[in-house]
Amino acid sequence: MKADDDIDVRALLPLVRVPTLVVHCDDDRAVLPEQGRLLAASIPGARYVSLPSANHLPLEDEPAWSIFLEELGRFLGWDQVEGSG
Repeated sequence: MKADDDIDVRALLPLVRVPTLVVHCDDDRAVLPEQGRLLAASIPGARYVSLPSANHLPLEDEPAWSIFLEELGRFLGWDQVEGSG
């Protein structure tokens, strides 16, 4: 994780030219949600989705999971996502 702290790609983010979905748990304690919002704001056309969870990764047994699946399915153009809603 220490090495990760030394990686800074912020200057490259405005060069991203592909559809981008940034998903972040709103009470994440490992990486502050503001970092996710900044990431999305720095990528042209990126969409930011906040999930209602305190976990770094949403767990299958919490409401954030079905929201994650719905948003991912919408982003990927899936007609129906197995296990959502």
